Amino acid sequence: MNLDAIEPLQALGIQLLTATDTEVQFRVPAQGNFNDKGTVFAGSQYSGLVIAGWYLASHWAQSQQQGEKVAIKDCQVSYPAAAMSDLTVTARFIERPDRRPSGHWRAQIRVEARDETNQVTATLIGDYRILTS
Repeated sequence: MNLDAIEPLQALGIQLLTATDTEVQFRVPAQGNFNDKGTVFAGSQYSGLVIAGWYLASHWAQSQQQGEKVAIKDCQVSYPAAAMSDLTVTARFIERPDRRPSGHWRAQIRVEARDETNQVTATLIGDYRILTS
């Protein structure tokens, strides 16, 4: 997984903090991502959420020798509180990935963004697919 090839990471300043087979964490900086209201732009948060889920599914797929072709199929996002500081974005599996009738894998992932006070500012429930060749 070549994070350097994902242009929005560089443009938004999003950085990988930690990664295991069951959890990944990214940092979304507030600086450079503020909107006109002085809060972190929802689009920047969304990018961090989607990328964290993608990275978790990709990391799992690579560890299981399933390749690296991962795409988000569907998601639900909510923004329960305004974000005004750097965010820690954490992705975890809702349940273990399972193989679909098509042969592809489904990974259902919950991703949360928390501010410096540990308040949840955004949540994504993502339905990712690990595409087999």
